[in-house]
Amino acid sequence: MKTSIEKSQCSPPGSNCLPTRTIRTILADDLPLLLALLARMVSKDKRVAIVGSATDGQKALCNASTLGPDLVVTDLQMPGLDGAEVTRLLKQSSNPPIVFIVTSDDTPEARARCMAAGADVFLVKAGNLAPRLLSAIQEFFPDDLEPNDADPKHLRESLTTVE
Repeated sequence: MKTSIEKSQCSPPGSNCLPTRTIRTILADDLPLLLALLARMVSKDKRVAIVGSATDGQKALCNASTLGPDLVVTDLQMPGLDGAEVTRLLKQSSNPPIVFIVTSDDTPEARARCMAAGADVFLVKAGNLAPRLLSAIQEFFPDDLEPNDADPKHLRESLTTVE
C-alpha cells in the first residue's frame, strides 16, 4: 500500500490538536447521485481527502494512475470497465491502493469476482452503508498507524466482506 499517507498540520500553529493522516481517496460510480452520496459518507472521516472521482471504469483507472490514491471506492457495475476489472488492473501496479467495491449485487458470484480481482472490501449498497464504509476505512487506516507503517499486509490477505 501507499506510504504516502501524509500528516496534515494543525492550524492555527500552537493549537493542542494532534496531527492527522490524510487518506487520498478516489470515488467511482456511474450514477452522479450515488457518487455524491459516497462522497458525503466518506467525508464523515475527517482524514479522507477526495482527490478524484469518475463515472466510468476507464476514468477511474486513469485518475488512479495519475493521482496516486491510498483508497479507491468503486461501484461494481459501471460502463466500460466494471469495478472488478478496475480493481484487477489497480492491483497490478507497483504500489496499489486499497480498493473497496460497493454494489447492489449481493450474489456469491459477484463476491467471488471481486475477491479474485483483489478487492480489499466488498460492501453491499444498503441502508446501513455509511457506518459499514466508515468502519472499513478505520480498519484499513487506523488512527494509531504511523505513516511509515502504512502497509497493512495482514489486513489484505483476504477479502473483507462487510454486511
